Amino acid sequence: MATGPVDGRFLEELYDAALHDGDWAPALRLSTELLNCAEVTLSAVNPGLDFVTYETTGKLCGEEARERYALHYGGLDPKLGLIAAGGSGYLFNDSAYFDDAFVARDPFYQEYTRWIGTRHTLDIRLAGEREAYFCAMRTAGQGPFQPASERDFARIAGHVGRVHALKARLGEAQARAWQAEVALDGLAYGLMALDGAGRAVLVNARARRLLAGRGELEWRHGRIAARAPAVDRELQALLERARTGADLAASSMRIPRADGTSWIVWIVRAPASSPLSPGAAPGVLIMIGDSEARGRVRQGDLIKIYALTPAEADLALTLGAGATLREVAAERGVSYATARSQLYAVLEKTGVHRQADLTRLIAGLPGAILDDPGS
Repeated sequence: MATGPVDGRFLEELYDAALHDGDWAPALRLSTELLNCAEVTLSAVNPGLDFVTYETTGKLCGEEARERYALHYGGLDPKLGLIAAGGSGYLFNDSAYFDDAFVARDPFYQEYTRWIGTRHTLDIRLAGEREAYFCAMRTAGQGPFQPASERDFARIAGHVGRVHALKARLGEAQARAWQAEVALDGLAYGLMALDGAGRAVLVNARARRLLAGRGELEWRHGRIAARAPAVDRELQALLERARTGADLAASSMRIPRADGTSWIVWIVRAPASSPLSPGAAPGVLIMIGDSEARGRVRQGDLIKIYALTPAEADLALTLGAGATLREVAAERGVSYATARSQLYAVLEKTGVHRQADLTRLIAGLPGAILDDPGS
């Protein structure tokens, strides 16, 4: 079989139901058909936590079977040491190691696998950061897995491993985004991060409220837009320039409001070092502030947005206020070379190339990035 049994149905169930919906059952059920086996399982050890996630069709390995294995029979499983010795990607076929004589005297096979109804297995440790295993099982009547079945199993396991690793990364990214949103919900201005396609991947509470009403800004097909056509053309042009342009300096625009005030919208390409960066592809950070707010830029905002240290944030704010680097060095009692090294770190984290760009970036921040009243 040149292409193996991985057909469109299997890939659709795996990359759609399993990856996006978290439902592994359809892909696992198809795996049993494609491999002519009675059961398949996907298990993963969660790092730092004393539990294993387990996905199965439930045909043979139901809840009771999994509980028995975890509490007792896993410690008797003769396959585990051999699979561990083979390392990531090693495919283990128990028929190559355990003959009928061994099975007849082995307590694991006699007490556990006979009870659940299996006899032959293929096992593989999936590649990836997490310790994860994929297993196919056959009954005695179905017979052992032959080399052709091993090749088919390896192809299926490759896809399962990729989806499992991708799902773990997506889960971690979603968790980080949720934590970031919670941390940013107390800010007095709207903040959002867009991915390379312009879709919002992080939106704090104020931005959600601002876009949920019937105001000057809205969600349109999953993207931020201005209601007035001329204003929206300018906004989309700035977003496109931030996504695709070589210049990483910030842009800003005013969006008039019905009461005569304005929203100040600040747009910048998200540097990869930012904790709010939406991923490997270039993204965009947007802040929306009130033109009537007055105050000064807060140190904490620069720390949250760009992962600056407190000292680096102070340096950025001081330079943004018009001080020279030599004045900063003298005030801090450090050498000019030390201050310059710290400036280079700030430029790298903020994604700009020159001190003048940093000054424009700080000056362009919307007026709502301020000290809270009374702070």
